Amino acid sequence: MLVSVAINIPSEKTFTYSVPSELEQEIAVGKRALVPLGNRKMTGYILGSPEVADREETRDIIEVLDMAPLFNEDDLRFYKWTSDYYIHYPGALLGNILPGGIDIESCMWAAPAGVNVKDTVANNLSPVQRRIIDVLENHPEGLPAARLKKAVGAKQIYRDLKTLHKIELITLEERLKKPSIKTKTEKLLTLNRYDESDLRLTEKQKRIVDFLSRHSESSISSLRREFKSVSSIIRSLEKKGVVSIFEREVSRRPPHGPDIGEDDTEFILNKEQQAAATEIIRGILSEKFSPYLLHGITGSGKTEVYIDAIKEVLRLNGSAIFLVPEIALTPQLLSRFNRRLEDNEIAVLHSGISKRARYDQWRKIQSGETRIVVGARSAIFAPVRNLRLIIVDEEHSTSYKQDDRVQYNARDLAVVRAKLNSAAVVLGSATPGIQTYHNAKEKRYRYLSLPVRVGNKPLPQVDIIDMREEKDERGNPPIFSRLLKSSIRDTLESGKQSLLFLNRRGFNTFLCCLDCGYVFKCLNCSISMTYHADGGTLRCHYCDYNINLPSICPECGGRRIRNYGVGTERVEKEVSRLFPRARVERMDSDTTAKKGVYEKLLKALDTGDIDILIGTQMITKGHDFPNITLVGVVSADMSLNIPDFRAAERTFQIITQVSGRSGRGDSPGRVVVQTFNPGYYAIKRARKHDYQGFYGDEIALRRELGYPPFFRMVNLRISGIKKDRVAEKARSIGVLARKFSLDEAIGGKVGVIGPAEAPIAKIKGRYRWHILLKGKDIKALHTLAGNILWETRRDGFDIKVDVDPVNFM
Repeated sequence: MLVSVAINIPSEKTFTYSVPSELEQEIAVGKRALVPLGNRKMTGYILGSPEVADREETRDIIEVLDMAPLFNEDDLRFYKWTSDYYIHYPGALLGNILPGGIDIESCMWAAPAGVNVKDTVANNLSPVQRRIIDVLENHPEGLPAARLKKAVGAKQIYRDLKTLHKIELITLEERLKKPSIKTKTEKLLTLNRYDESDLRLTEKQKRIVDFLSRHSESSISSLRREFKSVSSIIRSLEKKGVVSIFEREVSRRPPHGPDIGEDDTEFILNKEQQAAATEIIRGILSEKFSPYLLHGITGSGKTEVYIDAIKEVLRLNGSAIFLVPEIALTPQLLSRFNRRLEDNEIAVLHSGISKRARYDQWRKIQSGETRIVVGARSAIFAPVRNLRLIIVDEEHSTSYKQDDRVQYNARDLAVVRAKLNSAAVVLGSATPGIQTYHNAKEKRYRYLSLPVRVGNKPLPQVDIIDMREEKDERGNPPIFSRLLKSSIRDTLESGKQSLLFLNRRGFNTFLCCLDCGYVFKCLNCSISMTYHADGGTLRCHYCDYNINLPSICPECGGRRIRNYGVGTERVEKEVSRLFPRARVERMDSDTTAKKGVYEKLLKALDTGDIDILIGTQMITKGHDFPNITLVGVVSADMSLNIPDFRAAERTFQIITQVSGRSGRGDSPGRVVVQTFNPGYYAIKRARKHDYQGFYGDEIALRRELGYPPFFRMVNLRISGIKKDRVAEKARSIGVLARKFSLDEAIGGKVGVIGPAEAPIAKIKGRYRWHILLKGKDIKALHTLAGNILWETRRDGFDIKVDVDPVNFM
């Protein structure tokens, strides 16, 4: 018997192994196996059983590592599609999406040989070899080679290790690294039948027997809580045959968060919600691929429609996946789910839960024991059985795109997975992505609308403040306008709550004319140019067009061309200075790094223990707190001026979404938006909550400039540790890309833009450049990107392929 196995290494290949006869009954797609690879042993993932080997001699698998598969053939079909489309190695993909900490692999283990190093020998050792000996003297039990390399601080030590082993100064052996995650078990007691007349029991033994007779079985930990010291008593009862002890696996799950929000168990759908839910349920019942765009304004009750559809899925004994863009959205959503659905039906998957809980949740999902999966983008890979519905809430969010490792878009994969499983998929948003809305206009998705807020509550009033007219005592633009300061004061006096939003995605500052608000844009690409202080230049990070920084504004002739920007910490300090009695909290990636902080902040907001919450992207969407009546957008321009063709779309979405947090209760809401560009079309449309008008403006520009949805894009990111060599390599790849684009298989269907230095030119010591490939034919784009990767595979540079890029930083 042969098996095809994928291994988590940077290779497109899968490997064929023979199966020893004693292991044949254990083989199944989706199980892991320990396999030899070169001189190592590694964990592989069984993909199938080929009839013919890909080489004459095949090696045997060593061990099957799972009792039950971690995924089935339907899941594998979806995983393979993802690997092909995003041009990612299949084994590496599986290694990224399966629960972490469960794989086994071998490593080289180095230890001192237990002999004294003679001076004559030591004098012949290289500096690296002497350092290896010094480190191992402090670790007589030895170290894995990878840790030893880090401790020594050398780029390469394996040749030195072999030399030291040859002259018998160290020992080298292969060891298996055990997985950090294992199944958890607990010991239980059950009462046997016995003849009471034949046995004499002590009082404590009688109490335990009585407890077991009432509970049928009990864990030993429960007995300890009930009766304190019980170990000797249990051993005595087992010896007498009164009780039996056995082990059972225990499923770990994330701890329950606080209950957030009002009790909505008696909620009745309004006419618009009922119509949307009915249409989605019709798609579920059809058992055909049914894609929907649910376009509901903020506060229109999209979540109630989702819950109604999920209840129907459960009635049909099906499963559902519910995706949210931010971990911060899960506490309030889970509170609503737990009030309306059976708790044991819900699994939670996101990066904020422990690896152990994720592993147990994954296996419960795969077995069909859990039928609702709630989580962030990685939950799209959950191995659900009988998938009938996928919901992507806030589908417009850029958080659904992963920018490292496997660079996938969970929103797009939700549509693909629904199609592969003949299921319904609902993309919901108050501000749909331009591409999503375009698909609905082109009849690829069915359009559902929720045009009014629940209870016919009004949308908040939005005031646009022209920051060119606001000056502090030194004549510079202040952090807060006069209207925003007075509005915060009025909100505090009325006992209501305020949200202050600051978008830090991308850069903290941008360059503009403080007199007229003019922003410098590339003549070729129509995106904002980035200021480089070291050379005094403005540069486009798409095509590399650059100019010297003008001393005079080309729009108004003014000379006040300045960097403007502010961070959340500075906003927090200014708020505390202006309103010293207010209870102020900050919610951003710095303050929420510790586990549980999201939940505590949201609970405090829910109970009224926060007066002013300052935050970034994570506060803009999905939250529903009726006591928030004021939202302040500190600088709308920070999203408007990132070097990205989607800058206007993101600005419109952010203003509309954060505005929607206001006025959800009985009191009307108000929004104050501060900007240097009050006449910009995205800001003017957001003020009127006019999505259709914004779409009309933006789609015309996209068509004219050749951006998605009319063209597709692939971004090649080149990085390395030497600045000049990376730049040189990027330019040579640009030449290569243009040459390959003329090949017969591509036929000039792909344009090459760049290379250009990335807007964030250096991250973690690596210099970064990128090249954009653009065209209408996705197959041609795939072919060109694949050819470039193949041609440059041994060049020693890190080249990443980002299909359908979202982040150009």
